[in-house]
Amino acid sequence: MASAPEGVRDLRGFIELLKARDELRQIGAEVDPCLEVAAITQQVSKGAAGGRALLFERVRGHRWPVVTNLYGSHQRAAWAVGAASGAALQTNWRRALADMAANRAEDGLRELLARQPSPCMIHSQAALCREVWLPRPDALSLPALQSWSGDGGRYLTLPLVFTRDPDTGAGNCGLYRVQLFADGRLAVRWKPGSDAYRHCAAWHRRGRAMPVAIALGGDPALLFAAAFALPPDADELALAAWLRGRPMTMTPCLTSDLAVPATAEFVLEGLVEPGVEGLEGPFGNHTGSYQAAAPAPLLRLTSMSHRQAPVLPATVVGPPPMEDCFLAALAGYLLLPLLQMDFPDIVDLHLPLEGIFHGNALLSVRSGCCGRSLIQALWRHGPFRHARLLVVLPAAVSLRDAAICYWHVLNHVRPERDLVMAEGRLGIDATAGGEAAFLDHGPAMSGHLRRRWREYGLEP
Repeated sequence: MASAPEGVRDLRGFIELLKARDELRQIGAEVDPCLEVAAITQQVSKGAAGGRALLFERVRGHRWPVVTNLYGSHQRAAWAVGAASGAALQTNWRRALADMAANRAEDGLRELLARQPSPCMIHSQAALCREVWLPRPDALSLPALQSWSGDGGRYLTLPLVFTRDPDTGAGNCGLYRVQLFADGRLAVRWKPGSDAYRHCAAWHRRGRAMPVAIALGGDPALLFAAAFALPPDADELALAAWLRGRPMTMTPCLTSDLAVPATAEFVLEGLVEPGVEGLEGPFGNHTGSYQAAAPAPLLRLTSMSHRQAPVLPATVVGPPPMEDCFLAALAGYLLLPLLQMDFPDIVDLHLPLEGIFHGNALLSVRSGCCGRSLIQALWRHGPFRHARLLVVLPAAVSLRDAAICYWHVLNHVRPERDLVMAEGRLGIDATAGGEAAFLDHGPAMSGHLRRRWREYGLEP
């Protein structure tokens, strides 16, 4: 395992780290942002070229390069937040939560974030993201990708979207996909219930346009924080500051009171007017099919700037394993200690890559824990309330050994007793058959075999 990276503060620093550790391939051949970049990335995500990150230096029809698959391995995802591994990150997280006075996970998380002395520093001088200001903002100049043949258009897939509640002043940094339209406007797809959705509704109830800022690039730790499932109105900047051990460096927007990462590659600012929507989609996603087109708010650009020689970060969403799966898997290392605050009987958690975005989870529990009751409690609140499949297993079962988990469920579950179903969700209580009793020959015989193995002539 490589050491934890030091000194990474922005996208460029992370790219240089990956170059130094032979985790990035630079592609000098000209490539098309429509389908070709995504097709190459798809192959590499599935194992070609060692699964490395990809820097496309010449994108047809555009001045700027594109980087994909930056976080496409467990190791690179951990490096992105300054950790040597997911396990090392979890150790530090568990230690930090232990210092909180709260007993509930949400309260403990809010307390930890509130203790960050200064989640961000506002850098009001000429920030790097303002090196070049475009008098006529043009989103179509960005080498945004169309990933799949049935997609509704080209998309920004790693945008940090900043909004603010007009009533409370609470800010949000979320990861929402953004579609580019031919007239230069942008459709931003935020889900009902998200902070940005609530902020937009509050602005529009007042009959006012909502200011929005989109940053592309900046500190990878903030990207991870934006994707993490925080409680409503919790501060993503505070989580990123905890991950880095220092405040995020931000700079004021030019056309609103929002702030964006000072080291972002691109910054787009604009307004979402009440009642102004466009048909966003279809969009190919992790299910292997397309999410249908639907109305989404339209953003009218008011300002656009970028660094000198900027690089556009992008991700390709599709059947796993893909880059976004590894960021979500990293989040599982933070999620386990939080779950254990509310459910102390949970011993371990595993989020298989194939089921991450459905909330599929394998959980192991202590002897005596009722798996059925745990499933129902997880469905009532928290990150697994919409989980389509939860499987609860005894602590002796290794959650990361898919064959063993399958074998245990097959041999110990009685459907009429152990299946829990509600509103399209399935829970499997694989603990009801009692403790897992794995066959063995005893420790004495194991030692005996080790001592005599060469005598048997079975060495390779």
